[in-house]
Amino acid sequence: MGILLAFALLMTGRLVRHRMLITPDGGWRQHLWLDELVLVPGDAEAAEKARKPELTAPLPINICSVDSLTLLPGVGPVLAGRIQDIRAEGHIFRNAEDLRMVKGIGPALSARLAPLVDFAVETSPDSVSEDSLQN
Repeated sequence: MGILLAFALLMTGRLVRHRMLITPDGGWRQHLWLDELVLVPGDAEAAEKARKPELTAPLPINICSVDSLTLLPGVGPVLAGRIQDIRAEGHIFRNAEDLRMVKGIGPALSARLAPLVDFAVETSPDSVSEDSLQN
């Protein structure tokens, strides 16, 4: 039974090679029917980089969305959620040191994020006084 199984596997391999991998003139086929199904690791990385948006201006960390926070290097969905939780508690990030209160952001990451983040505090239209509008 084992010999019969081994023979069947060898013949199947030969059939696949001759029908699917080798052209009628004896050369290797350049394009296979399953090329669209199989991704080469380099192609997958290139496709991922092409899909991921890039940060073009400093990100206003006090008002941006959680999805926008994931554009920062070293900030994934979990860390972005932690930043959102800190903001929901009412904390305003004023400098790179304030980022260190978020669990997972240490001195190195806060220093790396500092030039990519805008710490300006946006004021809402309701909080603008009439005196500042007249000047």
